[in-house]
Amino acid sequence: MCPATDGTGDRWLAAGGFALAFALTVVLALTPEAAGYEPSIYGAYPWYFWALAVAALLVGSVVVVRSARAGTNDWLFGLLLVLTVVGLLVFLPYFRGYVMFGRADVLSHVGFIRDIQQTGRVSPGNIYPNVHLLVLSLAYATGVDPGTMLMAVAGIGSLFSLLSFVALVSAVFDRRRALLSVPFAVALVAAQSVPYVFSVLLVPFVLYLFVMERRTRAVHVRAALGLALFGLVIYHPITVLFLVLVLGVYGVARLLHARGVLASAEPVAGPVGPTPVSQLLVAVFAVWYLDFPKIVERFGIVFETLTSPGGVGSSAATYSETVAEYSPALVDIVRIAALRYGASAILLAFGGCFALAVLVATLRSRASGTVFRSTFVGALGLFTALSALFFVVDLLVGFGRPLVFAELFGALLAGSFVYFLAERLETGPTVYGLLYVTIAVLVATSTMGLYVSPLTVGQNEQVTEAELEGSEWYIENRDAGNGLAEFGTETHRFRDAIHGRETYADDQVVTSGTDRIPRHFGYTENDTLGASYDGDNYLVLTAAGRTFYGSVYPDYREFWKYEPSDFDRLERDPTVSSVYDNGGYDVYRVNATG
Repeated sequence: MCPATDGTGDRWLAAGGFALAFALTVVLALTPEAAGYEPSIYGAYPWYFWALAVAALLVGSVVVVRSARAGTNDWLFGLLLVLTVVGLLVFLPYFRGYVMFGRADVLSHVGFIRDIQQTGRVSPGNIYPNVHLLVLSLAYATGVDPGTMLMAVAGIGSLFSLLSFVALVSAVFDRRRALLSVPFAVALVAAQSVPYVFSVLLVPFVLYLFVMERRTRAVHVRAALGLALFGLVIYHPITVLFLVLVLGVYGVARLLHARGVLASAEPVAGPVGPTPVSQLLVAVFAVWYLDFPKIVERFGIVFETLTSPGGVGSSAATYSETVAEYSPALVDIVRIAALRYGASAILLAFGGCFALAVLVATLRSRASGTVFRSTFVGALGLFTALSALFFVVDLLVGFGRPLVFAELFGALLAGSFVYFLAERLETGPTVYGLLYVTIAVLVATSTMGLYVSPLTVGQNEQVTEAELEGSEWYIENRDAGNGLAEFGTETHRFRDAIHGRETYADDQVVTSGTDRIPRHFGYTENDTLGASYDGDNYLVLTAAGRTFYGSVYPDYREFWKYEPSDFDRLERDPTVSSVYDNGGYDVYRVNATG
């Protein structure tokens, strides 16, 4: 145990951390906004920008840990430093001047918002309108375009989630265990503004209200919990189903403690269990979602998959096929695994080790604990198992959905594991030294994996003004009788963002696909691209498409579908004529000769 100090050293350490954050802000302010599409947001800033961010987050976490050991209140400085740096990182798309951030689903969610603007009501096919209504309300209040405001929602949710996490651990654990858990929450922030991610960011707050309702039985807390649960249902169905599972684990843990199967360190609260809360969730879920045929359809498909899984289409099958086909270098596999799943591995390892320690202690001496600790242990085991199941079986959603819940409960238990080691081992300083190293790795991997980039075999999700303008021009001026082949964009998604998800006109229907473009534009077999088609086509290329292979797969050129020379040859192809070019979005007309 570290003796109590006046905290002077920790305050100087925090001051140094804020100096790093100030330097980070200076670099951020001096870096010009994006002039066009940039394949990686990490490449938009110098390397020392990211080094400053990681160092500042590490310093803030160290201050929190040292305050936990010394019994001072300096953890407030550390937490404020962490929140400051996280705020800078999650709002980077806004600071970069992106007109929107998030391709694919995000553009369709912007379309749902456009529907509400145009009709004054939620469209019939909008399954989870809460995020859309929230974004539109904030946009009206601030005068910011809804597409831009949607970028900020993930940042707002991340900061709120961090504060909720601190409140939750403070309500469940003693001061030291709670503070030792705080540094692990850094890995739970997100940069995506989609309903599932945002709803998961709200889960720590809902759990905090649930804990406080169980502890206080206060009417105002119960009312706040009911409102939060009602709202969460309409944010996303999968989040609600997972939360019902958490409440089920709590019910089992409460029953085991009440019957003495598990010894309790505190009285089991009151005669009322979690059943009313679960009933509320299930009732609101049924009333809202079972009115949508697609949701009912998905439940049927999931049931069929579970009865005859097969394994085809699962993440495990996809990864194994990719490795077998492309034989990536070991260093690339390690980098991708570290940045994508390194933080998850740390949280699950710390939480899992503590869960194992609790299980062993319970079997040996019936060690006492609280209902909430038992709930966290059980939920960690349940969602880890679900992640493994979703990994090997294709259940329409990826294994990352239950994995984020497993990460949350791993983070909640990680501090308790550090406390457990420090109390039972005589080498306390060594334990905390290893903790600092672990936090450094956690902060580095979560920071460099926060955004999709070539580091994780992906491209920046920036949306440019050129893409919006080009998509609008194409939809308005095309000959709808001709097909569309595109690379680097999905025109129907941009149609959603521009004209609405469900309120667009019949002449704005768009169908397209990358499979309509032959490898190397067919130049390995024919002299012209037109020879590959038996009907006239439009070909749409964007800056994201032109730079895709060179930025994402620079070391695997033999697998590229399109070379820079192929793009150059298009300009000389007699069957290809340019009909629109704004510098970042090109529309070609391909005259078929096949």
